[in-house]
Amino acid sequence: MVEHVEAGLEDLREGMAGHAVRVKEDDSGGAYVVVDDVDIGGHFAPRRSWIGFHVSYAEDADVYPHFIDPAVRYSGSPDLAPNEHPDGNLPTAMTRGHQMPGFNVAAIQVSRRSNNRNGDTDTPLMKLLRVIEFLRTR
Repeated sequence: MVEHVEAGLEDLREGMAGHAVRVKEDDSGGAYVVVDDVDIGGHFAPRRSWIGFHVSYAEDADVYPHFIDPAVRYSGSPDLAPNEHPDGNLPTAMTRGHQMPGFNVAAIQVSRRSNNRNGDTDTPLMKLLRVIEFLRTR
């Protein structure tokens, strides 16, 4: 893995202490990451899920998209769940029928792109924390 990916993973492990952080290197110096047993909020059942993403070898790349367990069901406001699916509707920015790359498991995609990304402060940990906050506030 390239240096900035290794540093980002170390920061992630420290920031998510108490959670298993699984890593698989990609073929380009980046890594696929899954953080286990994350509390995603009371509007989801179960309220705990793994969250996965890819950290690219490119220093200026956004950590995007994120993925969660496909067994998760949304139990919040129906007005916030326009993404209709037979396996359960989801809030905007979340869609079923995806696969977590690198680990090749079924997943729900959580699309939270950082349009005004700052490479000095937008670490994999900071992006993950923003995605968790997004999920908890649905």
